[in-house]
Amino acid sequence: MVFRIVTLSGLFFLLWALSLQPAGGSDDGRLWYLPDSLRQDSQSSGTLSAYMGLPWDHVRQDEEIAALLKAHREAAGRAPGIPGFRVHLYMDSGNLARLNTQRKRAEFENVHPGAKAYVVYEEPYFKLRVGDFRTRLDARRYLEEIRNDYPGAYIVVDTINFPEPD
Repeated sequence: MVFRIVTLSGLFFLLWALSLQPAGGSDDGRLWYLPDSLRQDSQSSGTLSAYMGLPWDHVRQDEEIAALLKAHREAAGRAPGIPGFRVHLYMDSGNLARLNTQRKRAEFENVHPGAKAYVVYEEPYFKLRVGDFRTRLDARRYLEEIRNDYPGAYIVVDTINFPEPD
């Protein structure tokens, strides 16, 4: 649904841009505004096919704002994931906790081959959690599917992996 909205808004923008008259009031058949300083270069080299002078092309901003935006992009790029939900299946502590949790993970992956299972260590427990759900409702639906096999399973808030692009 979002893709259709973006596509329609992009189509309306394109139609609006094509309906613009060239700058200077003369109608010489051009559909874009190309400054005189760039017009000669583009005609000779052919590298600049079109330049549309839009109001936001010449935005001026403080250098500190640009630095803050850059720092934010870098921090977001380093993030391990996003907030979401997983279904907690198993937890164990002790000498064989890691081995037992990995066995439970293998059993789960054999029964549910499409699901992603994660072993998480939070001292002193090894925990088995499954799924990368953006909403609690999605996690609840999955919990209902596996409720018969894992009656003690419950939903937890966790940092999930980024969703796969469609």
